[in-house]
Amino acid sequence: MDAMTLVSAWDALVHQLSYCFSQRTARTWHQIVSGWILNRGPATVTNIIRTLGDLADRHWTVYQKFFYQASWRLDAMSVQLLQRVIGPLIREQCPVDPMSGKPIADLVFDDTTLGRYGRHVAYASWYKDASASGPGHQGTVIHWAHNWLIGAVVLRLKSWPMLRWVLPAMFTLYRKRPDCDAEHPFQTRQEMAGEMAQAATEALPDVQWRFSGDGQYAARPVVTQLPPNANRVSRIRKDAAIYEVPQPPKKRPRGQNKQGRPPKKGKRMPTPLALARRRKNGWKTITAFKQSRKVQRLVLGITCQWYHVCKDVPVRLVIVRDPTGREDDDFFFCTDASVSEAEIVQRYYDRWGIEDAIFEGKEYLGFEDTRGWCPKTVLRQAPLAMILLTLVKVWYARWAPQMPSLLPKTMPWYEHKSHPSFGDMLSALRNVLWQHRISPNSMFLPRVYKIFKTVSFALTG
Repeated sequence: MDAMTLVSAWDALVHQLSYCFSQRTARTWHQIVSGWILNRGPATVTNIIRTLGDLADRHWTVYQKFFYQASWRLDAMSVQLLQRVIGPLIREQCPVDPMSGKPIADLVFDDTTLGRYGRHVAYASWYKDASASGPGHQGTVIHWAHNWLIGAVVLRLKSWPMLRWVLPAMFTLYRKRPDCDAEHPFQTRQEMAGEMAQAATEALPDVQWRFSGDGQYAARPVVTQLPPNANRVSRIRKDAAIYEVPQPPKKRPRGQNKQGRPPKKGKRMPTPLALARRRKNGWKTITAFKQSRKVQRLVLGITCQWYHVCKDVPVRLVIVRDPTGREDDDFFFCTDASVSEAEIVQRYYDRWGIEDAIFEGKEYLGFEDTRGWCPKTVLRQAPLAMILLTLVKVWYARWAPQMPSLLPKTMPWYEHKSHPSFGDMLSALRNVLWQHRISPNSMFLPRVYKIFKTVSFALTG
């Protein structure tokens, strides 16, 4: 398999999203993708044009107008990304739910801030950056930024059983009340996450969706908008008010009057934190994958009601304890009480992969480096970095098992490395694209070939 085949596979993947654009805009889309992927600097339109070089055969304003004037929508691109790029991968390689007969996929939610400069940047405001909080910053960081809610599909593929694939697919900009209007009314992040869950289900109705989120998304607006036969895993408050599941009412003798309607919730239980301290029996040991390493955890599962969030629906509360005592107890819950403790713990640990994906988008593809300031550009430019991240991962997941040259070389200082990072995936794609662009049919002399390898390393590393 040569570079031409791999480049054609990449072009075909990019072409799957061309249906969101007109014919002229689709051509600009392909050029922007090439320049963005090969660019090593900030993700600005100027740097993209510079990277394209002679391939940028249109006026420079065309590439700027792609973001602030061209008629395409981010939500339509998310649907195409789910249906044409991620959907086939789910159907081919994901395990099948024995009850529904559908392939299983997880959708996880998280939000992040993107630091911006300038008072005239649309929708920017003061936001807390939780990832930058800590002793190194002497407290909480509040900065002028955008706040994006991201929905990412988490997969475990048959060809990569030890690797967790996190594919960002859905994006919504959180707006504070002064930035809202009749066309875009104010929504909380929880309401936005609930709409994402519905949109994913409508885009891929033949997939058995499962949902996960951090503690702030363990809210009624998210739970009430879950599609039928879908469940959600999240963190539960340590001091949550939980109740026993009420027993069905006993049959009364015939002719005896009924005494009101059956209770919706049972007897009040101790808080999850109090249960973790009191319960000595019922704990069992499980093995889970946390950040690509095996860990053992003690778990205690309890079926109860969290009436404030899930009303009278029974939930499964799982208390997770580190046997070594190095980590504090964790408290998770699932809206389906029949789900096992091991699955709940594993799904929440997999949720942390979206944090890695956000870091990868900022570190490698300039998710935080865009410079647009007008409303349309703000709503469309930055998320393209995360869409490209998904395209790169899907391309690599499909072709790396068939092409050993795409796999990362083992370095003496990384002998323990067992799976490729996103940096390895992006470097492999850049190497293929540069080889095709510089020398598709050239035969180099040995001295020139050495120079080419050095330049290629600088361009793709």
